[in-house]
Amino acid sequence: MRILMRNTVFKTAALAGLFSCLLALVVVFSGTTDLVHATHDETPAITADQVVTEADLEQFVKEAADAYYIDFIMKHECDFSSIESLEIPGVGTFPGTTINGFLPNADTATIKNFIPAFADLDIAEYCPLDQSFFEDVFGRVDGNWKSGSIYLFIMDDNGNMLYHGVDPNAEGERVVAMDGGKRNVRELILDEADTPMNDGIVKYCWDDPATGDDNIDDNDPATAPGDSLKISYVVDPLVYLGINQPMGSPGVIFGSGIYPGPDPQYPACDGNGMADGGDGMEPMEPMEPMEPMEPMEPMEPMEPMEPMEPMEPMEPMDPEMVTSVSGGGCAIAAGSDSTPRNNAFNLLLIVSALLFTVSFGNRAMGRRNRD
Repeated sequence: MRILMRNTVFKTAALAGLFSCLLALVVVFSGTTDLVHATHDETPAITADQVVTEADLEQFVKEAADAYYIDFIMKHECDFSSIESLEIPGVGTFPGTTINGFLPNADTATIKNFIPAFADLDIAEYCPLDQSFFEDVFGRVDGNWKSGSIYLFIMDDNGNMLYHGVDPNAEGERVVAMDGGKRNVRELILDEADTPMNDGIVKYCWDDPATGDDNIDDNDPATAPGDSLKISYVVDPLVYLGINQPMGSPGVIFGSGIYPGPDPQYPACDGNGMADGGDGMEPMEPMEPMEPMEPMEPMEPMEPMEPMEPMEPMEPMDPEMVTSVSGGGCAIAAGSDSTPRNNAFNLLLIVSALLFTVSFGNRAMGRRNRD
């Protein structure tokens, strides 16, 4: 009888101890004495179709960070089984296997309270924070994370697009676009995520996917694809959640934006697809076609040149008599004037020359005979 009672007391004590352990785990992971509900509604508190204001944007982007790093990574992808014990400040110390068994059924708020326990750990050793499950979690169809103009985008801190809620072709590309106001969109986002000077808000010109009127189709990746004013909220999700940045990997930036319409402070973002450079100038009117030039009048044919007048004959030289005697012949040169007097004079000269020749010949013959 005593043995039976002793066994009953032992069993009761063991059950009580087991219950106490379970209760302790509940306290550890909930932070309160309330029981943790195994069921968890993963629908975000604000969905894409409800985003209207800048405050809505902030909540929406932070809900996305919760959905990815808490509801997906920590619940389903982390493995802490190699941890022999992990101290939860103010609660107690537990083995990694216990943590693995608890996380899948915990709600988001409980797990976020649990994150500070990893302050001294490189959480990337246990959770695949550097892997890309973005499309698995967010998809690209209208629903919680996309609706009309509202969509998520995720880039690293080098400006490389990791996820784009509308255009998968943009993924893997570095954002290099300048908007119509000559603003470097990548630098605006990276600077604000690194040092939130405007509470995470950045404004620039971009393409509103809900309209085609603002498209800029110049095939230049260095130009923003549209000129609608976009107001975005950007944040480093690991900083927001208090998760240690994995060593040796680039940081991550979550963002989303709304399109409020034209704003006089951003004249280049007028939504007309012209990208006027921020000076608000209206597009130039097309130049009127030039009137065709009148045909030139044909040149009149040149008048033939008048024939040159014949040169006047040179004046004749003064007539001189030139007489040469050679072998009984003679030559006479005289002027060109053929007057009777000249002719008579020439005849006289000829006769005189003949007489002189005959006389000279007779003398020569007589001398020869005497000899």
